[in-house]
Amino acid sequence: MQINQKLSVRANVILTLEKINNGSSLSALLDGLLNGVKDNEKGFAHELLLGTLRGWYALNRIGESLIKVPPSDVGIICALNMGLYELLYMNTPSYAVINETLNALKAIGKNYGAGLINAILRKVADDKGRFFKKVNKNHSLPNWLAKQFKKDWVEYYDDLGWSLRNNAPIFLRVNPKFTTIDDYVDLLKQAKIAFEVVSLGIADAKTIKLIGGVKIHNLPHFADGWVSVQDRHAQICGHILSKLDLPKSVKILDACTAPGGKLAQVLELSESGVFHVEHALAFDDDEHRLKRVHENLARLGLSDLASVVCADGRDYRADESFDVIILDAPCTATGVIRRHPDITLLRTEDDVMQTVGLQADILSNMWKNLTVGGYLLYITCSLLKVENEGQILRFLAKNNDAKVVAFGLNLPNQIRQAVGYQCLPLSCDDGDGFYYALMQKV
Repeated sequence: MQINQKLSVRANVILTLEKINNGSSLSALLDGLLNGVKDNEKGFAHELLLGTLRGWYALNRIGESLIKVPPSDVGIICALNMGLYELLYMNTPSYAVINETLNALKAIGKNYGAGLINAILRKVADDKGRFFKKVNKNHSLPNWLAKQFKKDWVEYYDDLGWSLRNNAPIFLRVNPKFTTIDDYVDLLKQAKIAFEVVSLGIADAKTIKLIGGVKIHNLPHFADGWVSVQDRHAQICGHILSKLDLPKSVKILDACTAPGGKLAQVLELSESGVFHVEHALAFDDDEHRLKRVHENLARLGLSDLASVVCADGRDYRADESFDVIILDAPCTATGVIRRHPDITLLRTEDDVMQTVGLQADILSNMWKNLTVGGYLLYITCSLLKVENEGQILRFLAKNNDAKVVAFGLNLPNQIRQAVGYQCLPLSCDDGDGFYYALMQKV
């Protein structure tokens, strides 16, 4: 997205929010917004946009309580919610928030909404404490999703709803080919970068959590492939596979691979001697997303170790069968709402069952690519049981050549299911929401 550099940051944020409400994704818009503003405004623009998205449904509660007839122009709602977020959560003086929000509205040709927004922002500014409590209550989710979370995770519902309103931490995966966690920790200390070493919840595996802001490309030896950004729970993948009794030379298929983090981790483990990957094939059905896979593998020096193709998982058949298939299945991505808060605006209740059907088709087809005795690791970044445990139970009921393989996760937020584990983001320190299930073809 190209932004209008003649407009203020707030005006461009309103236009970005409007595009998201009309169906565009945050990932397609964010870089364009940040690249188009001055360096000293990037942090402000980032917080204003993502903060408004994370609090969208909670902020809506204020407008719904004060507006008798909602405006038909979604851009007016975008401007109002943006102004409310800055007023309640940022340190900008109230008069500046009101004036600059109105100026931004006028600059994008929506002056007809100025009276309404002026009245509401002033009313909220006069009683910030009361409205802060109102907007900070419970979750900030669409009603259909909140109801489903409560049904699936009633014991964890309050913590889950609150966590999804906050920033997600940044975790680092250290490449064992080049260094160890202990040695990389020394480099972080020398660079005065704050961090914490934390457990992954599987055996004695650990990862590094960054504390505070840092530019990723400034991490020691990042460009040389010594370290990658990968969520705590995403890193579980390679460690599950490392515990299996695999052939001396393993053929691996990484289905729905983009952006390639799990593939890269497996190849790193192979390079460091944990197991030996004879051949790795990866595919995804999105050429644009595959560019990220190629970029990641190139930075890590792994490009020669994997073949990457564009294909549809519903009908893709390789020329050979595989010892291990990693199926990072398409899902509603409700487990990564903290990183992609536009998900709550873009997903609908109808999307869920369409996604479940797509997953089932891909899972069934991938099973045909697995050799007898081989393992399929099913993964999603969803929090919905119908996409996770429910999907695997339905698959097992239809396929008597599939056997569940047990493994263990041991963190409090890694919840054992009838099959596999659900990792929940229950606090600001936790990894994202992931589901893992392991099956063997018998």
